[in-house]
Amino acid sequence: MRVLILGNEKHTAVYAEETLRQVWCETEVCAEADQGYCALKQDDYDAVILGEALEGMDWSAFLEKVRRDGCRTPAIVLFSGDSGAQARIRALENGADYCLNMPVDEGELLAVLKAVERRRGSLRPERLSAGDLYLDQSTFTLSGPAGTVQLGKREFDVMRLLMVNRDIIVSKETMLNRIWGGRPDAVDNNVEVYISFLRKKLELLGVHASIVTMRRLGYKLTADGCTGAGEKA
Repeated sequence: MRVLILGNEKHTAVYAEETLRQVWCETEVCAEADQGYCALKQDDYDAVILGEALEGMDWSAFLEKVRRDGCRTPAIVLFSGDSGAQARIRALENGADYCLNMPVDEGELLAVLKAVERRRGSLRPERLSAGDLYLDQSTFTLSGPAGTVQLGKREFDVMRLLMVNRDIIVSKETMLNRIWGGRPDAVDNNVEVYISFLRKKLELLGVHASIVTMRRLGYKLTADGCTGAGEKA
């Protein structure tokens, strides 16, 4: 499960992140509204946890904006204290799915996320596609005209990020942050190695899709086999 945590209250972000990592959730933390908005637009999170204090925009206005722009990611608002009925009503009317008060009971937070996951499961497609290329999210397999191949966890994560952002340039920095969690030992070469693995598998599958290198910018997946201004190498 992938969860985006938004807010500049350090204790809220740290608490939520530590709690979620105990159950193997993949998390990303943003304090700034514009950064969080871009993250939600560029990737497919299972849920977003939103604190009251958000840099650059009121949390309620942020919710209203992302909902107006078509984002349907389930949102959980964490209030710093006893929020009262009016604050919870405001959050729900502006697009929140759940409201919880800090300090949040760990069991309650995990139960809410499980409820989100059950609802999300019926909405999220099990299979992503790009032309004649298919990625099965339940079995970690990649398929094309020539057959099916099994992907490792990192290969799957890289391929999924490229397919969700089809025809959009994904930078190496974004890949390192999203897939390797911004670890200090993760370097550009990690991305290059897995891109190479995936290109070989695309060739084996005989698909028209290709991973294009955009020099000094990153990579993008195209489904027509055309490289445009980029390079395949």
